[in-house]
Amino acid sequence: MSGPGVYVHFPYCTHRCTYCDFTLQTPRRVPGRRYADLVLAELALRGPAFSGPAASFYVGGGTPSLWEVAELGRVLDGVRGSLGLADGAEVTVEANPDQVDDAWVDAVRAIGVNRVSLGVQALHDPLLEALTRRHRTSGALAAIGRLARAGLASWSLDFIFGLPGQTPASWREDLARIVDLGAPHLSIYGLTVEPRTLLARDVRRGAVHVPGDEAQLDMLLTAREVLGAAGYAHYEISNYAQPGHRAAHNSSYWDWRPYLGLGAGAHGFDGAARWQNQGRVKRYAEALAAGGLPEAEREVLDAETASFERLMTGLRRLDVGVELGADWPRYADAVAREAAAGRLVVDGTRIRLSDAGFRVMDSVLVALMPGG
Repeated sequence: MSGPGVYVHFPYCTHRCTYCDFTLQTPRRVPGRRYADLVLAELALRGPAFSGPAASFYVGGGTPSLWEVAELGRVLDGVRGSLGLADGAEVTVEANPDQVDDAWVDAVRAIGVNRVSLGVQALHDPLLEALTRRHRTSGALAAIGRLARAGLASWSLDFIFGLPGQTPASWREDLARIVDLGAPHLSIYGLTVEPRTLLARDVRRGAVHVPGDEAQLDMLLTAREVLGAAGYAHYEISNYAQPGHRAAHNSSYWDWRPYLGLGAGAHGFDGAARWQNQGRVKRYAEALAAGGLPEAEREVLDAETASFERLMTGLRRLDVGVELGADWPRYADAVAREAAAGRLVVDGTRIRLSDAGFRVMDSVLVALMPGG
């Protein structure tokens, strides 16, 4: 894939879950058409700086399944007309189970969506309630059934472990249920208690207790064991795939390829600089109305920063790791020490985490960091 990925952030939800610190808003009515107009205005400004055709298109959020499909289709058509969309490009939309009925699935397929990422998170109602998710297990299973029958090129399910009330034993039972669902791709995340969330407040008060680091590591390793035995390749820290179903768009991040980020709160990277857009839709819209890029931050990466970030994201790829190439001399001594300790596997100038290194990835990165 030589073209960039395109990421569109949809910043609207019906409510904010207790653990969420994403850029989002919860209006009574989602201004879908107005927001599509804004994204297309940004595309007109940014598109000429990127060489197409786009290798992938991904709509995340927020809850993109709340966006009227016709408006989403306008944005996708805008990308087709601006950058172009490569033959066989992966076109993904994130969805919550509550919106995934047969009509929605048929509508997104009709505009060219060929992959859906469904935010299930848990398969027990008490765990979903602890996260303040609006859907329940029965609704998630119904949505999964629809995706399985839809004829999509691929589809993915998101789950979180380390939830309040969850134990390593109950997680192992959940993994057996997850395997039975037959999803071609799974994203499995450990719960992070972000500082400015309602969950963090409840944890500080002692009202909610979450599994500790040791229990979370146990759950992570159990997922690796159970899903590997079921035929899933653990190809990235949080991602598992059946053959032929690795996420193309997310791979652009891990492989340090440019991606065009559009929308309020979106991040983007053009190969030399990265940016984050204004998170509030009002400020995002004001910047576009003034004819400027709606950025809150922009950073031009120096050679050392770019080199380390490429290494850091590349090591998330557990299957192939990262090719250091001309950067080899910068890391050679530290790589030799980590390889001798059994934490890195070295093949020429390509490195990847060993099983032991996977368990302590943060420590490996600190050891590889310039001056570390």
